[in-house]
Amino acid sequence: MSHKYLLSLLGLILIAVGLFERGWMILLVWPGANFLVLGIAHGIGAHRVFGKRPNGTLPFWSWLAFLPLLIFTIAVWRLLPMVMREPAHNTVTEQLTVGRRLLASELDQEFDNYVDLTAEFSEPARLRGSAAYFCFPILDGAAPHPDSLREAVDRLRPGKTFIHCAQGHGRGGLFALAVLLKSGAAHNVEDGLRMLKAVRPGINLSRAQRTCIEAFARKLAA
Repeated sequence: MSHKYLLSLLGLILIAVGLFERGWMILLVWPGANFLVLGIAHGIGAHRVFGKRPNGTLPFWSWLAFLPLLIFTIAVWRLLPMVMREPAHNTVTEQLTVGRRLLASELDQEFDNYVDLTAEFSEPARLRGSAAYFCFPILDGAAPHPDSLREAVDRLRPGKTFIHCAQGHGRGGLFALAVLLKSGAAHNVEDGLRMLKAVRPGINLSRAQRTCIEAFARKLAA
């Protein structure tokens, strides 16, 4: 089941339980509404539903409106690395590194491009304050239009690039694969995926991301 249906269904269930049970259960309407809005955002490609700014911050209204969902995503982001026990980031080539969202203390080298693909997180101040910082929000499990992806890749400066999403698997893999294809380091989509999975096995593209990168590759070849 795709994100738009799964999230919308979860949201409707929580809203229904809150309205029918009432009492303290009415509080379920808030996270239910959050999941429903997120499901709709996935359906229409509204990657900026959280209002993430180019400077990597979320506005106050976003925290107010989406607080249950943002707390949930932060908790998941904290817990998954402890369960999966994978490195925070992995070097793909001398010019490309891909990983999860970092704490400020975890950035251990300098990059010419620091690409933040998360739509649902504010970036730590030290990281977003860098001149290398570039914000290109994508919803988790989703993909941008191939032309938007091409424009984002074209904006990167020459030099070393760090790419991250929440866990460094889907969105990060998509953007890193686009960079590999654009630079010629990967000859095709499958070649690029093998390169990425060789260093970060958790990378796995959703159906939407696979469709996006295949269209991106065709446009490059045209």
